[in-house]
Amino acid sequence: MEKLRLVRCATVIAAAMMASTALAEPKGVLRVAVGADPATFDPAFNDLPVANGVDLAVMDGLFRLDAKNNIQKNLATDYAWSPDGKVFTVKIKTGRKFSNGDPLDAAAVAASFNRLLDEKVGSIYRGLYASLGQAKAVGDDTVEFHLSEPNGHVLMLLANTAASIVNVKAVASMGAEYGRKPVGSGPYMVEKFVGGESFRLVPNPNYAGDFPATLKAIEYTVVPEDGARMALLETGEADVVERVPPESMDAINALKDAKVINPPSMFSINMELVLRGPLQDVRVRKALNMALDREGMTKGILGGLGTPSVGMVGPGTQDELRRTFAPIPFDPEGAKKLLAEAGYKPGSLTLTMTCPMGRYIKDAQVCQALAGSFEAIGVKATANVVDRGTWSKVVGLDPAARTDNMGMVGRATAGMDYTLYRLFKTGVGANRTGYSNPKVDELLAEGRSTTDLAKQKEIYGEIQKIIWDDAPFVFLWYQTQALGVANKVQGLEVQPNETLVFDKVTLK
Repeated sequence: MEKLRLVRCATVIAAAMMASTALAEPKGVLRVAVGADPATFDPAFNDLPVANGVDLAVMDGLFRLDAKNNIQKNLATDYAWSPDGKVFTVKIKTGRKFSNGDPLDAAAVAASFNRLLDEKVGSIYRGLYASLGQAKAVGDDTVEFHLSEPNGHVLMLLANTAASIVNVKAVASMGAEYGRKPVGSGPYMVEKFVGGESFRLVPNPNYAGDFPATLKAIEYTVVPEDGARMALLETGEADVVERVPPESMDAINALKDAKVINPPSMFSINMELVLRGPLQDVRVRKALNMALDREGMTKGILGGLGTPSVGMVGPGTQDELRRTFAPIPFDPEGAKKLLAEAGYKPGSLTLTMTCPMGRYIKDAQVCQALAGSFEAIGVKATANVVDRGTWSKVVGLDPAARTDNMGMVGRATAGMDYTLYRLFKTGVGANRTGYSNPKVDELLAEGRSTTDLAKQKEIYGEIQKIIWDDAPFVFLWYQTQALGVANKVQGLEVQPNETLVFDKVTLK
């Protein structure tokens, strides 16, 4: 009788396990319509949120950020600092593999970081991550970072998708194709990529982590024009559409099977100035800032999907270190006086702007409105609205190679050090304005050298004040996220930087 009970118990357990396995099988195809496709999925070069979402799904990192920018362990099981703070050691999970079957061990992790830090590779993030120094594998399960300088923000660096673990062997054999079909160790892998049109993710059969694929596929369609993108949701041809324009919100919310969601956003939208010629003069930069009616533009053009800037750093970046200031006044007459002081008569100053089509909410219309505002203070402004690929190439150029004077760019990166260091440290790759201030460089080094929150607040507060006063950007607003989502989509999360998180997504 006891044997019979054991057999029955084993049968019940086996049946339950089979049922659980069946429930865990990926189901359904999630269709996502985006306004712009990324030039690459290689995390060393990608700078678009849509590709961040792909990298999060396709690659593992030692750590990761959740939907509220909290740092979580991913491949890491433990970590520690050496007593002198010069070596940061991370223990990793063993037995993991890349999607092509290659082992994901400590040697692979070290190789990935050393590639990111290799000057010859030319990663746009190398300067930001340079403090990691050199990564060394110790056995199969331990990676040591021998830091080149103290950095109390290492965990945030390692949690960003730019620090995703790349299969360096695959990069060597695939070349540029790796950027289109990266070999990672995440729950999904890129099955196809058609530039400017679409890309498709499918489950990674070798995945053995904590976030297994829940969907048979995630299909992205690139639709730059707002109306066409919204039409896909209205006709049921898309399940998620990004950047719902203000004029479409009521129509989407009126649909029986879909709605608009507004997740928290830390996107800071600005015109980043190329600091040469007339824009080297802070009076000119301040005049351009005073020329704008931000309240009127956010209400009239954005339909309320934006809040005027009170600091370069957007809300949610790291609020305990964030500092805000009095709004910039709309003062055209004051702007004209500053231009006159700088030696520019009405019509004598000519500037060109580079703006994308479909990257930010109403970006083309905003660009034209900015040109009109600058014209009103006597500046001849040309608004060059271009496709995403051209825009990305232009604003990604070294400042010395730029032929325009400013570009519209949105910034949304978690972590105060991460955000300020990459944009305002002299010579760092993402610093595309050419901004250089010895005091800011000194303070950035101080901010990295301490883990004391009170000291960090003082240091980063001073940096933010200097940047606000220096005005290397024409500060605009913090963009509100607006996505159209079909009711059948369950469990979708969105990070404050527009990164879609597919960990728990199912389709009813």
